[in-house]
Amino acid sequence: MTNTKQGVAAQDLYHLKSLTQPNPNGKRAFFVENGIDEATNKYTAQIASVDENGHYQVWAQGGLNIQPLGTKTHLYYRHLDAKGRYQLMQMPLDGGDAIQVTHGDSIVQMRMTPDENVLVFKRMHTNVSSKFATSDRPQIRHITKLDNRADGIGWLSNDKRYSLVMFDLQTHQEVVLFESNYDLDFQGISPDLTKLVFLQSTMHNLTDAVDDTSALYLYDIANKKKTWVTSEMPSGIFTDARFSPDGENIIVIGSDNHYVHATVNHVYLYPIEDGNLYQLNLNDDIDAGFAGGLSTDFAQQRSNLGVFWLDSSHYLFHGYHHGYSQLYTGDLDGTVELVRDNHSEIYDFVPIDAHHVLISASSQKLPCELRIVDLKQFNEKKLYNPNEEYEATHQYAEVGGFSYPTSDQTGQISGWVMHALNFKPTEKSPVILYVHGGPHDAYGESFMHEFQYLASSGFAVVFLNPRGSTTYGQRFEKSIIGHYGELDYDDIMTGLQAALDQYGDLDPEKVFIAGGSYGGFFAAWAVGHTDRFRAASIQRPIIDWQSLYGTGDIGIRYASVELGKDLYADDANDYYWDRSPLKYAANVKTPVRIQHGEYDMRVPTNQSESFFTAVKQTGTDVDYIRYPQSYHGLSRHGLPNLRVQRLEDITEWFRRYLNEPI
Repeated sequence: MTNTKQGVAAQDLYHLKSLTQPNPNGKRAFFVENGIDEATNKYTAQIASVDENGHYQVWAQGGLNIQPLGTKTHLYYRHLDAKGRYQLMQMPLDGGDAIQVTHGDSIVQMRMTPDENVLVFKRMHTNVSSKFATSDRPQIRHITKLDNRADGIGWLSNDKRYSLVMFDLQTHQEVVLFESNYDLDFQGISPDLTKLVFLQSTMHNLTDAVDDTSALYLYDIANKKKTWVTSEMPSGIFTDARFSPDGENIIVIGSDNHYVHATVNHVYLYPIEDGNLYQLNLNDDIDAGFAGGLSTDFAQQRSNLGVFWLDSSHYLFHGYHHGYSQLYTGDLDGTVELVRDNHSEIYDFVPIDAHHVLISASSQKLPCELRIVDLKQFNEKKLYNPNEEYEATHQYAEVGGFSYPTSDQTGQISGWVMHALNFKPTEKSPVILYVHGGPHDAYGESFMHEFQYLASSGFAVVFLNPRGSTTYGQRFEKSIIGHYGELDYDDIMTGLQAALDQYGDLDPEKVFIAGGSYGGFFAAWAVGHTDRFRAASIQRPIIDWQSLYGTGDIGIRYASVELGKDLYADDANDYYWDRSPLKYAANVKTPVRIQHGEYDMRVPTNQSESFFTAVKQTGTDVDYIRYPQSYHGLSRHGLPNLRVQRLEDITEWFRRYLNEPI
């Protein structure tokens, strides 16, 4: 029988949906259903629910509606208003319209107390827009701090204030619990409502340095006493903290930040009365929480909550391992047990009770599905797939995994091949070698719309996790530091050859290369060192380390850590230049298309402009596409029409050189 199903198109971004922020409420489960409205060119997030019988209901739609929290009588959630501020909404569960119960400054985080009587939320107070804006009478921007900009935001405002507010759900009365001029990440309030836990930088008022720290603090509300819980690790970065139901312990996820961007996260227990922080004994290649996540382009509005208590003695946490998600339980004695090991990625999860967990899961051939996991029986039940109707008329490409030894025989590298749609082993498909960003990121068992589109366009995609990738342990992740263009080049080029040797449907004469950010660095480095590829798509690339050091929003700390030397303190001008693809631009014979967002502050556009100028003078075919109003994360959460355009720009360029001789 002839297969009449379609493949995945670039425009299918407007049709596919993801589920995040699940929250159980009696016999139903609330969640956020994410989509894109093609007519308005905007992302949408609606609150929906499904019960144990599969009954589906939409509760809040139109614009962005996130973080559903239910009581026995009401649904509460945050809605983005016309002024770009999130406000608290309240909707009765037995019928009736939602009402807005807060006004003014934006609510950016919230947690509900176990008794369901109180919400505690974080407000952000500011009168100044920090995004790129125009005006008929613009004012100057006077910059005095070294850390003054952030990709996805723009220039940072100096007038923001933050407050943690207790909101009574019955009376709608507000009580301010804590105020700060410095941003904080609210984690929770103790069951007796006497203490707060939050994450905050350890250093303030910095003008001539940058601060990456994110310490955990315990705050006594009545005494206004702030305790630095993670003081043993003063440079640490922590991501999660939860009070136990009895209020006696806090479970914590984070790291000492010893290897900065390449540091694996661990789990810690903090008995409040004891006052000491204890690290749990995990396998080295488990990266706890969500900070060491997978490189994907599909899910929106993830909560990134990495740990929960099941009861006062047992907790549940998420970890990444070898390119996929795992769930673990632990107890107060430090015993840890693996309870979910399916090869998929968990977008979000939350316990229903001590033995069942609600998860939103994805895999390479499954965009998203809401499931209940039984921690005792080790089985799963599907509750809802938002893409069932789409999948009735569409198909996904086949994927195969493989591994190969490093060139120095010190370890194994993981890789995958996504075959061209409806491939036949006896026929040859052109190949795109795709390199992930980071480099402390990882490909894995998660849906990637871009790869499915490329496969439906007739290309096979080879993607790998070379040394430096996350989810394979501390030694593996830190090994690239100081070795850019060396170990990674060996791993990736060896992996390409391993895929060509193993899979007979890959055409070794028609190989292309693509990558963004670090992947853009690698693609630019590769075409300056080999003529192996027919054409290259080089996206938001690091081209000149010396320039990036001073112009990227994280340029100083990123360049000095990743290269292993500081540009000025270590007098490393020549060292930086030797590791810059710009130095080798004169060698480029591969046709190059450069793609970059004009608002990018992580890797500014001067990087692409320098490479374009250098390669253009060689006579090699090169062009440069600039995407307006687009930050560094264009491919994941940029303007939808430009995400579609970017994909079509890649395939148009590669098709142009599909039949050209090498």
